[in-house]
Amino acid sequence: MTKNPKRKTPPQAAASAQPVTLASLLAGLERPGGVSGTRLRDLKSAVKRVAALLGNEPAAIALDMGAISTGLAAINPVAAGLTAKSLANIRSDFLAAVKASGVSPVKLEAKSPLSPDWLELFECLSGRRAHIGLSRFARHASRRGIGPKEVTDEVVSGFIAEVREKSLHRKPDALHRQVCLILNEAAQDPALGLRRVTVPSFRGPHKRVDWALLTEAFKKDKDDYLSWCAVSDRFAPETRSRALAPRTLRLRRDQIHAAITALVDSGTEAASIRSLADLTSPDNFKSILRRRLESVDGQTNTFNYNLGKALVQIAHEWVKVDAQQFAELKRLLGKMPVPLIGLTEKNKRLLRQFDDPEVLRRLYRLPDRLWREVRRDAHPNFRTLAKAQAALGIAIPSYMPVRLENLTGLSFGTHLFVHEGGGAISSLELSADETKNGLEVAFDIPPGVAKMLVEYRDRIAPKIIGHRPTRLFVTVKGTPKCQATVSYLVCSYLKRRAGIILTPHVFRHLSAKVVLDAEPGAYEIVRQQLGHRNTKTTTGFYAGINSRRAARHHHRLVQQALEMQTPVRGRKKRKNNGTRNA
Repeated sequence: MTKNPKRKTPPQAAASAQPVTLASLLAGLERPGGVSGTRLRDLKSAVKRVAALLGNEPAAIALDMGAISTGLAAINPVAAGLTAKSLANIRSDFLAAVKASGVSPVKLEAKSPLSPDWLELFECLSGRRAHIGLSRFARHASRRGIGPKEVTDEVVSGFIAEVREKSLHRKPDALHRQVCLILNEAAQDPALGLRRVTVPSFRGPHKRVDWALLTEAFKKDKDDYLSWCAVSDRFAPETRSRALAPRTLRLRRDQIHAAITALVDSGTEAASIRSLADLTSPDNFKSILRRRLESVDGQTNTFNYNLGKALVQIAHEWVKVDAQQFAELKRLLGKMPVPLIGLTEKNKRLLRQFDDPEVLRRLYRLPDRLWREVRRDAHPNFRTLAKAQAALGIAIPSYMPVRLENLTGLSFGTHLFVHEGGGAISSLELSADETKNGLEVAFDIPPGVAKMLVEYRDRIAPKIIGHRPTRLFVTVKGTPKCQATVSYLVCSYLKRRAGIILTPHVFRHLSAKVVLDAEPGAYEIVRQQLGHRNTKTTTGFYAGINSRRAARHHHRLVQQALEMQTPVRGRKKRKNNGTRNA
């Protein structure tokens, strides 16, 4: 009997060896005996829409539910031209297509009822949060015959693994924490007999040295230095000539913290750092700069360069090093790559959104849309207050590009002077000591925004907080909101309702883009609008924007040259010898 050295792989094995992709789903939906008619059309459409949203062809996208879920979670429905409901329907139909295709790597189980033990537990639990938060997990456990008293960390982990593999859940990590927290809250009642489970933490490790590891001597020296920078006592001996702004103080504290971390990462014991002078010795200073430079692969980094400048300043002002050491520190700082003036890559990326005019229109229309919703609210509450403040937090920097610190601190009668009468001019004014550059800034408030401010102050906010607010951004208790809260409010509404990723500070860059798009070279207008001290700062930041504009102008000139009509040579006319009409 002759043996065949080349055995053929069975067709079934060859098919199973190929990776399962979204194209496999489409093929599986066409199999005989499957879905048909309108339902087939909807399921195929959902698979194709998911592929389009993920930015690739169906054959190039593996049927990895975790990866697909992560990709869909990153999509903003507004930016994709969809409503939230439409995106939810696409997700639902896609899951149905996976189940109906027969090619899913795992079997999707239908929604199952709760077992008697879980029903009994739900009767003992009060509140919608516990019922909704545990519903999915309870059904998973019921399918496997696991009662509430038998739940362990392994059971919860198995449930989360199934969620990742079989569903398109947007936030499986958040679901994991939620289930564990609710189970532990229920376990506090001894009558229920539940076990406590481990609540997972998905936060990464701390990137900086814990302050608790540092000596008390160093922490005191650091606190004394920051207090000196704040000029808490103007009449103290050797007081600083000028106080640092609160934001600069926070930055200086972060710079010190980053320097300590770099020094410890270089091999220095945290316990050996006893004062700021230890950060400014030439050897330690060199180690800090080298470590920070390695962290960015030797690339130019504004924070690292400014960190070095801050340490040199500390050495001169606080440690009071001698002239020779000061010169050496400056020489070492000169080895660091010097960042160029201009927009960061992040800000450039955010501004590119507005190369599409429709995105800019969505931004400018959003405050009016939100305000109409605020007016229609028959029972205003804290959500109404937040929505009204989001509308104003977007409208104000759209017309008047103030910094976040100034936006957060706006007060009626101090910065906002609004009038309701026809023809009256309302204004926003910031004094010199409130601005970063020490220059007075003033804007005329557009009538539409002024009307919103008056309505907010006189009618909307009093219904919720019980009195007219003095500050623009306040809580339901009337206390001022912090910068982080205002920033989150603005960013979240822009993302959810307009599909725009934008920070409050980038409104300033956007205003420069809008002005320069309309009037190329109008740097003086931008300088005055942003409150820069000199035009050099303005041109340094926005020269890149203007170079693109110059290139567009050149493109138009080239196009015009191509479209110029050249004279077309006509045919030579035959000479009429008198025989044509003969």
